[in-house]
Amino acid sequence: MLNLQTILRGFEENGLKQESLYKIDEILGKLDIMGKKEFDRDIAEQLFQQCKPTQQNLKLCYKLVDIGQTIVDATQLLGEKIKNAELQLKQIQQNKAICESQLAETSVYSDTRYLFLTLTCVKNIPQKLKYSNCHVQLTLGVINQIAKPEQQYDKFNPDFNQDFEFSIPPLISSLSIQFYIRTENTLPTLWGQAQLKIQQLDDQVVKQVMLKLLDPVGRELESIVQMEAQIVLNKHQYLETQLQKFEQKMFTLDNDLIEHKHNLEIIERPFKAKQQQKELNNKYLSSNIFNQQLHTSQNQQDQNIYELDQQQQNQLNTPYEQKEQILSLLQSEKQLEIQDQTPEAPEILQHGVIIFTIYGLITLFVCSAKPSFLDVLVCHGLMFTILMDRFEPFHIKVVGIGLLASILYDILWMKQYHLWWYSDDQNNPEWGLNSVNLLRFVLIFTYIESIDPTKRYVFTIWQIQYKVGKSRESVSWQ
Repeated sequence: MLNLQTILRGFEENGLKQESLYKIDEILGKLDIMGKKEFDRDIAEQLFQQCKPTQQNLKLCYKLVDIGQTIVDATQLLGEKIKNAELQLKQIQQNKAICESQLAETSVYSDTRYLFLTLTCVKNIPQKLKYSNCHVQLTLGVINQIAKPEQQYDKFNPDFNQDFEFSIPPLISSLSIQFYIRTENTLPTLWGQAQLKIQQLDDQVVKQVMLKLLDPVGRELESIVQMEAQIVLNKHQYLETQLQKFEQKMFTLDNDLIEHKHNLEIIERPFKAKQQQKELNNKYLSSNIFNQQLHTSQNQQDQNIYELDQQQQNQLNTPYEQKEQILSLLQSEKQLEIQDQTPEAPEILQHGVIIFTIYGLITLFVCSAKPSFLDVLVCHGLMFTILMDRFEPFHIKVVGIGLLASILYDILWMKQYHLWWYSDDQNNPEWGLNSVNLLRFVLIFTYIESIDPTKRYVFTIWQIQYKVGKSRESVSWQ
């Protein structure tokens, strides 16, 4: 909130002296300059109406002290209005929420009657009546409710401003109102009472009621109780009406709140514009400093990254000999890994080796009946291929060509052997004809099209285990 010193200092900084008198146009001109915007003329007129002018040269002039104090009072009044409007808005929102909850629980076809009343105040309490506290008890049938006065209240005219709701039982026609007082260290004492006739009230029509209090023996007192009361025959319909009223009140309070804040901002702007500009400049300066620090930090980070990249690049630019050593070490490690990985030979290769062995043995017997030195050479070439790791492409080609030639030679020889078998030559071995089918089987399944020369396998034949492929180590018994 503004104070008088701040307002006078603002005028003085813009050329208006405190001890001088100024016309309305001069003061408004300075307010326009100070606020960097035209000061609202309607608000200005209201402010000047609260000041006491001085006539000078047939024109009305005003003292800055008087204007400043009026502005201070106006800002305080608007601040209180804003605070009260916010409190009322909050209270109405709470009442609306309660009303909505009750509406959801209320039947449209309820037959119960309700009494809604607002106890406003009790007036004209005698000054000779000394008490420290008081309250009002409202009784309808067997239902009692207590109303306590506001926190700060006048003991001769205590305000209550509390709302109450009663469901009216059958055959009950009046509401009992009792005013109790108490002094220090005493129990509450009934001082006055009154009766509210329910028949006097109309459905959903708020009625202002003022009842005179009677003392406990029935004598009339000067004090009165003031309240607003109404009967509700259909609570559901009543709550719907209350909701509409709450919404209307909230709408009005919202508009009032916006108007009060706007007026307060207009009055305070000329005297806060300079301070707000200063705060804005400080904020802008702080933002620039932060951005510079951030930019410096980013540059330093980029520099560190560049230096790290340079170091890594220098490490990569090592001599050629060192690269060769690293590559050779990697290749040797890779070869060691390959050598350590010696899986069992596939089943087809296991069977092939067994067939090669049988083929070699059979060829030895066949050679006793025919000059099949080519088969012997091919058999030894195949055995050398496996047992001696001779998987070079040239060796495989030579053995393969020899194998094909041996197959063709064996086919031609078997045809000739068949002719010899049925001839009169007694030198032909009789067991040779029985081996024809076996030889055909062996010749078909002993040809291997290709073997990967980069792999090693472990073969097991007749409990003899040996490795085949690159860098074969040794043959061992299983």
